[in-house]
Order: sequence, then C-alpha cells, then structure tokens
Amino acid sequence: VDGQVKKVDKAAGKVTLSHGPLTNLNMPAMTMVFKVSNATWLDQMKTGDKIRFMADNINGAITVVHFEAAK
Repeated sequence: VDGQVKKVDKAAGKVTLSHGPLTNLNMPAMTMVFKVSNATWLDQMKTGDKIRFMADNINGAITVVHFEAAK
C-alpha cells in the first residue's frame, strides 16, 4: 500500500505512517504507528518520504514487514 512517513522513532523501533486501506488487515486509510520487522529500515526513512509497504499482524502488533521508496 502507499504511505507517507510522518515520524520516525528509532528508539522505540516504530514509524508513524499515513496510509491507504490495508485490505489484508481490514483497515481503512488512516495515520497510525507501526512497529518495523527490521529496525535498520528506520535509518532509510525520513519524515515526508513517500513509500510503498506491506504490514501484517505479528504477535498482536501491526508491523511493517516490507517497504520500498515510492517511485
């Protein structure tokens, strides 16, 4: 899904994203905080970046499991 980085919190290992609907999670478009499955990804994200990502429910936490810079 397409998203935009609103905030990166490296200390907590989380990123705030504004995103389109996440159909696999039955979630409408919104802005929310996600965990990331790979903390090094946070070094590649900055506020305002447009990305494409996949998220899944990992042990009860909505987690970014894949991301790439939007083209």
